[in-house]
Amino acid sequence: MAFLRFLAASTLLLATAFGQGPTALRIEGISGTAVTISPADLAQLPQQTVRMVDHGTSVTFEGVALTDVLAKVKTPTGEEFNPYVASYYLVAEGQDRYKAVFSFAEVDPSFTDRRLYIVTKRDGMPLASKDGPFELIVPGEKRHSRWVRQVKLLRIEPLPTAGAYDSEAARWISASLQDMRSITPGMTRGELLKVFMEEGGISNRHWRRYVYRKCGFIKVDVEFEPAGNPDNQEENPSDRIKTISKPFLEWAIMD
Repeated sequence: MAFLRFLAASTLLLATAFGQGPTALRIEGISGTAVTISPADLAQLPQQTVRMVDHGTSVTFEGVALTDVLAKVKTPTGEEFNPYVASYYLVAEGQDRYKAVFSFAEVDPSFTDRRLYIVTKRDGMPLASKDGPFELIVPGEKRHSRWVRQVKLLRIEPLPTAGAYDSEAARWISASLQDMRSITPGMTRGELLKVFMEEGGISNRHWRRYVYRKCGFIKVDVEFEPAGNPDNQEENPSDRIKTISKPFLEWAIMD
């Protein structure tokens, strides 16, 4: 009998454990950015109250705007992504592996005024264990098929592609090339250092190799026209760029 009681208690304990929701919410953005937030972290974000009808009953949810959660990682927003943002999507996954998919344009404030929410309370009480501690709600839809209970993961991805020019890596390189091309002859060393940073190796006041601040394997060679006394070998932020090479790839130099 003692063994049977132990077995029953163990079974109940396991059932309870497997029924529990996630203790944290993981957000995965683009370019390898990711963060995991707890209910306490969520409480630090601007709080929102959402009044709506759920299955014929008026309810009040409390939580945060999805955009405030996604702001924790890099997203395909801003001018550099304007040609591509509609080809990204957001996946929300629950503890039971249920998934809902949204075009990123559906949640991007630059495209729409619609708001989605990650909520933690219903009618002033913490969400029931079958729903929380986090639930993604989608106001304004006739069916709640894209509501995700016990949501544990939000992931932003580009549409799968075999093209050489529309992958996430290609888009990043395109945006980075525009960034690097903003540095031109006639600009100062100080302006150059906003986009590039110094690398080790042989250099002098008239010539130095620099690496792109966002990727240390992308480099340029820069020739300078010294400002002030040309015999002074100390680099001056006012030195003018005489020539700058096209970006090239090279392993990091350690010295």
